[in-house]
Amino acid sequence: MPAKHRSVTEVVMKRLYFLTEEMNHAEHISTELSANGIDAHHIHVLSKNEAGVVTHHLQGPNLFERVDFIRGALQGLVVGLLIGIATLFAGRLFFELDFTVVGQLATLGLMMLFGTWLGGLIGFTQENRHLRRFHAQIDQGKHLIMVDVKASEERRVHRIIEHLNEAQFSGEDVHVLI
Repeated sequence: MPAKHRSVTEVVMKRLYFLTEEMNHAEHISTELSANGIDAHHIHVLSKNEAGVVTHHLQGPNLFERVDFIRGALQGLVVGLLIGIATLFAGRLFFELDFTVVGQLATLGLMMLFGTWLGGLIGFTQENRHLRRFHAQIDQGKHLIMVDVKASEERRVHRIIEHLNEAQFSGEDVHVLI
């Protein structure tokens, strides 16, 4: 059976951001998008009123979407690799240490693991960089609707939300591969 080949536009999703003043509007938009074929798992609402998100039967973003854990872990991995290389170089240059291949790989691996762990911890303390730009509006009581769409669904989402006239388009990001 031949493998199905997907084009990049079928795989890459965008995250569309819309701001609304009312939680009822967020619920209405979510209902309309779901009724028009957008998977409810691809619609998230971020609000200062987290209880309202739940009582209006909306999905909030998960922890990994709220914080910069993954970005921090990846940055820590790279920093750990660089520190590992610097450690090996300094050991050889200044202390005339001669590491075996296993010793070199172990040093790099340990530094990369430590960097990833530390970077992840730091990332957990930081707001997601994609959401940071909406921080002030959310603090003022607005609600951020995030819709993950394939390229083929993007126009439909814009048409539905523009027709409802309950939220304003506030940006987009290339988001995830599915």
